[in-house]
Amino acid sequence: MTDEKTERLKAASCFVIATRHRPDELLKTVENVLEQTVLPHELCIVDSSEKTPTRARIEQLCAGVGLTLEYVHPAPRGLTRQRNLGIDRTTGDPVFLIDDDIWMAPDAHEEVLAEYERWGPELGGVRGAPLRPAVPNRLLILWRRLFGIGGWWPEASGRVRAGFFPEVVISSAGVRTLEYFSGWFMSYKREVFEHERFDENLSGYAFKEDIDFSYRLFKRGYVLVQTPKARIDHLKARSERLSPFDLQRMNLANQFYLHRKNMPQTPKYKAALWWALVGAFVLNVGKVFQTRDPGYVTGLVVGAWEQARGRGLVDPGVERDGRARRRRA
Repeated sequence: MTDEKTERLKAASCFVIATRHRPDELLKTVENVLEQTVLPHELCIVDSSEKTPTRARIEQLCAGVGLTLEYVHPAPRGLTRQRNLGIDRTTGDPVFLIDDDIWMAPDAHEEVLAEYERWGPELGGVRGAPLRPAVPNRLLILWRRLFGIGGWWPEASGRVRAGFFPEVVISSAGVRTLEYFSGWFMSYKREVFEHERFDENLSGYAFKEDIDFSYRLFKRGYVLVQTPKARIDHLKARSERLSPFDLQRMNLANQFYLHRKNMPQTPKYKAALWWALVGAFVLNVGKVFQTRDPGYVTGLVVGAWEQARGRGLVDPGVERDGRARRRRA
């Protein structure tokens, strides 16, 4: 019989956290990992911040429970690059990829591991379900279905629509198979990374890099499942987030890029993308009235114009840093 500490270290899994300029949120997330009923084999933090004020405390906490820690700093900036680096620097299986601003129920890790035991070689990944799912009203759900925008509602289809918009299952009565994963909490068998990698063309915040990666696995024939027994809360820290204008521009650029990459470029699928953007425009007009921020509309319009003219991918964070350097010069 082993003692409690050894028992908690039995899992062969690893956690990878990509982070930038969120030291306090990162520390809380690491504390949450260490509070799990089953500890992972290793933890890898890939930090592209300029400074690491909570690193020493994180190292102390991990050493206190005997958890192997790989703290990669300095790291190249960009979510996809940081995640790929973390995957390469670890050996644990399965690989948990989590944001630096989440909270997991104490048994979330254990419940996901249990789900892996229930499936065969066809299983590629498992994710948890939101702890506090926001349920949209029925009219909004019907609108999103009409325009194929995707969205978040209970017992959604779990499909990726023709415009490359997912219908997200925010809650379900049981385990659901999906065509995609949302990236703030997801896990994969290590073998899947022999076939697919996160797309490093998607720089910075890398909107929809999670859906892109997981959808490619789905098309390869892997099964992706979501279990309601693993409860996760995405706290959505405000630091390092883009303005609505920049976010909409980047979202549009990534949307067009990923649509070309993952969907047949037939008139039907192209029309589905533009039809979805019409529906999204109307919803964003409503956001302007709610928030008093015109960026939700101007960013969408500018982004659509840029993509119609063949602009390609954009990184507002890099553009912002470039402007700041020019002002200092």
